[in-house]
Amino acid sequence: MRRDNCQFSDYEAWLRSESKKIVTGPGVAVVGGVNPLGEPDSAPWHLDVAIIFQDSRYIRVFEYYRPLPKASGGGGCLDRFSYHYGPCTTTRDADGFPKYLSRFDLRIDRDKKDKNHAHYMKENHIPEARLPGLDFDQIDPFKFIQAVLEHREYPAKPLHETLGFKVAPKK
Repeated sequence: MRRDNCQFSDYEAWLRSESKKIVTGPGVAVVGGVNPLGEPDSAPWHLDVAIIFQDSRYIRVFEYYRPLPKASGGGGCLDRFSYHYGPCTTTRDADGFPKYLSRFDLRIDRDKKDKNHAHYMKENHIPEARLPGLDFDQIDPFKFIQAVLEHREYPAKPLHETLGFKVAPKK
């Protein structure tokens, strides 16, 4: 489970431990990492990682941890995230990330403007209320990555099945 109210070193140790469990296969490139943005071992920090497959598809996970007040523990708390899977370009930026496309198979977001939502099956900004089974407090980068890897196996299962959610119809 994702670490909340933790120090940067605890989060980094959790990432290293969980990363060892990911098996992607040959020909896969991984770029990015976790970056502290302030004082050593304290928030804020962000995670930005892309897993690039040979078939011109990729996973990109982004998380931003904001600082908590000392009265609340003083660690970092997850503020926003974006977990993205879809096609990618062959064009890379200076850090090796594919140039962003607004096309995707699935993107799950928590942000300040639209709160918890997903982009799936060509529908944008599906609110959390229409996504039964998708627990925004429990999903983490590794659950998302594992679900995408399972989706990529033959025979492919739909992403909503690998993540255990449904998309309820609009009312």
